[in-house]
Amino acid sequence: MSDGTIGTLLIIGSVFFDVLANICLKKSQGFKYKLYGFLAISLVGFAFLCLAYAISIMDLSIAYALFGACGLLLTTIIDKLFFGLRIKPLGIIGLMTMITGIILIKMI
Repeated sequence: MSDGTIGTLLIIGSVFFDVLANICLKKSQGFKYKLYGFLAISLVGFAFLCLAYAISIMDLSIAYALFGACGLLLTTIIDKLFFGLRIKPLGIIGLMTMITGIILIKMI
């Protein structure tokens, strides 16, 4: 596997752990349910571990931008689908801008 493929897989893993951490954090209801809260903290650790390996292979600016944008995008979609988040028109424009940015970054 090439370094670019490994870096991309590490970013995908990092985003996966970050999204799971966000779900657990929401389910913890402000650490009312401590198991979900501690699971969220652990998953954030795994997310940044994957991100740390990714930035050793690819540029920090690209890796962190992909991590942040994809994590926010997927968290928003999951929050909409499973927790009833209401997204205003300006929020949809923001999400579309992020998608465009992700596409442009991957074209580099």
